[in-house]
Amino acid sequence: MPDLLLEIGCEELPASACREAEAQLPALARQHLGAEATRVFVGPRRLVVIVEALPDPSAPQWLKGPPVTAPPQAREGFARRHGVSPDELEERDGFLGANVPGPALEARLEALVGGLSLGKSMAWVAGGWRFARPVRWLLAKLDSETVPVSLGGLAAAGTTRGHRFTHDLEIEVPDAGAYLGLVRNASVEPDQAARRRLIVEALDAIGGWSDPAGKLDEVVHLVEWPLVLAGGFDERYLSLPERVIQTAMQSHQRYFPLGGNRFAVVANGGDPDLVRAGHENVLENRLADAAFTFERDVAQRIDGLAQRLGSITFFAGAGSFADKTERLLRIVSQLGGGEAAREAARLAKADQAAELVREFPDLEGYIGAEYARLAGYPEAVCKAIEEQYLPDSAGGPLPATEAGKVVAAADKLDTLTVSFELGHKPSGSRDPYGLRRAAIGLCRLAVEGGLTIDRALLPAEVREFVEERLETLLDDLPVEVVRAARRSAAPDLAGVAARARALADLTDDRLAAIHEVYTRADRIAGKTPAGDWEASLLAEPAEHELAAALEAARPALSDSDLAAAFAAAESLAPIVERFFDEVLVMAEDPAVRANRLRLLLDLRDAVGALGDFSQIPL
Repeated sequence: MPDLLLEIGCEELPASACREAEAQLPALARQHLGAEATRVFVGPRRLVVIVEALPDPSAPQWLKGPPVTAPPQAREGFARRHGVSPDELEERDGFLGANVPGPALEARLEALVGGLSLGKSMAWVAGGWRFARPVRWLLAKLDSETVPVSLGGLAAAGTTRGHRFTHDLEIEVPDAGAYLGLVRNASVEPDQAARRRLIVEALDAIGGWSDPAGKLDEVVHLVEWPLVLAGGFDERYLSLPERVIQTAMQSHQRYFPLGGNRFAVVANGGDPDLVRAGHENVLENRLADAAFTFERDVAQRIDGLAQRLGSITFFAGAGSFADKTERLLRIVSQLGGGEAAREAARLAKADQAAELVREFPDLEGYIGAEYARLAGYPEAVCKAIEEQYLPDSAGGPLPATEAGKVVAAADKLDTLTVSFELGHKPSGSRDPYGLRRAAIGLCRLAVEGGLTIDRALLPAEVREFVEERLETLLDDLPVEVVRAARRSAAPDLAGVAARARALADLTDDRLAAIHEVYTRADRIAGKTPAGDWEASLLAEPAEHELAAALEAARPALSDSDLAAAFAAAESLAPIVERFFDEVLVMAEDPAVRANRLRLLLDLRDAVGALGDFSQIPL
């Protein structure tokens, strides 16, 4: 069977498009080519698919049609669509179908490329094919034969191109098997894994490198022939905070810190001395700008920066950062924050007025903490300012200080509440204000960080949204158990998680007993108007027993000791069973009937403080 090569050559792709293509192309090859042995190479100027031993694209394919019981019209319609006679249809597993020739290889390749869904794309030719960057050449080979693929008016040829700066000439590719050797001879390493290995080996040889901003994954897709060099900068810039230096290196330039006044750069080939000197000049200019703005910010002091927040908009409709600061102070108090948390909340957004943050947005929070330290504020206040955005990802670190946890929770609560009030709810994959991340962070602060976050602080719609994220966070528990706990009387988010775990830990027998108590009472009294039952209307011994048992169990059912609470609920099971055996709930006397329904309603609500057991299927 022949080997297939497809190469899409284009202007420099962003790293995000390379990663998307790498993830999508294997599945697209299986779908459109029926190929399992697929090699995918991605880089800044080319996307490559190589299929070894491609199945014969002209071989007939079995297409399943209507069931054998379908009327004649359905059979005829299926046969007509696929160009066969109804008499040629074959039966397989209760369905009719036909063997029909597969689409031509060029049509399959066009469908494969058309199936790519890159995050940002546009039509580079009016009315034409959309792609992330302009496509400059196509190469499609089936062994030595050039496949006549055409995309967006661009026809495939039998040539590729080498490195843009050293071998940017057309290179004839005689057959699919020769491709890799030819491009490597032209200073192009198409294999992203090989480029990563070369980069890491070179960085290791230099030694002492770090990647605090995680730029390696991006750099791999910015070069075709990696050249790793060490450089340096003037030691006077070491007086800047370390993270300022690292951010200047990594945020735009994607350099790797080597410690002290040294850095490593991954270049796309070139003369080493010229490349090194150029990057050293670039970094020195960046550090000079950072030093200048840092000194200007320090001269204003953090309190001076805070006074300017009234002129900076938080986001449209949400007021200024001064308004947000007032809200943070209120929420911090509601969360029980102490003096350090309140002072940190007052200064938390001050660095939004800092010139350094405008130049390096990644420094927000961190640089505010540095300015607070330079102004002489206690370390507890400074650390809380630094930790206010944590956790900033699903698995990111939590604040290490109690004040930091409180300020971080207040910030997330405010963003969620204001965004929902203004109608900025996440929709599909769109979440411009990072509300899903904020909600997960809030849940983690409660469950993992031990912070008490009263559910009453969350408006109803926000609470629903946050607790849906709690279901995701507690992914080791059955979702029905978490939903039951969400409808409990737990006063705070951590309490919901604790009830969910306690429910999940119940043995099947214990859960079934409590479940029966709750659901039998709910089925009969669920729609009963609220009201107190009266002891004077109790008539039967079994209902007297139930009323007495409920009153005796009530303190335990509402206690924070969940083991005792579940034991109390379980103790009611035999008494409830006797009640339903011996008492006619729907008595003829309206007053007696209503009293018995209210007693069952009270039972349901008392046990329901532990969770809505109807959410758990048994």
